[in-house]
Amino acid sequence: MQTTRRLAVLTVLAAVLIAAGALFLIAPVWQPQRPAAAYVPAAVHTAAPKAPTLIDINTATAEELTALPGLGPRKAAALVAYREAHGPFRSVDELIAVEGIGEGKLEKLRELVTVEEEP
Repeated sequence: MQTTRRLAVLTVLAAVLIAAGALFLIAPVWQPQRPAAAYVPAAVHTAAPKAPTLIDINTATAEELTALPGLGPRKAAALVAYREAHGPFRSVDELIAVEGIGEGKLEKLRELVTVEEEP
């Protein structure tokens, strides 16, 4: 008799636990509705990153050139000095001739600088 009583209690307890688990599954249905925008991750709301403004290496000052990654005051001054000594750059590839700018640095700068054609 005691075994059947225990079995009945365990069966009822299992049924209660199953019912409670089911309530957790359907609980979002009971929650107050929020606008759909509240469920959108914050990353979706951010604006697309702006394309970087290209710096014209023929008109930029040494200070403007230091904004480029890897160009400190010395390399920027060397670039301006090269430009003054040899005239305007005809292409971005010509930066390789400036002291302190190697292939690696040229590749990093290629997408950030431009050579505007004179009108």
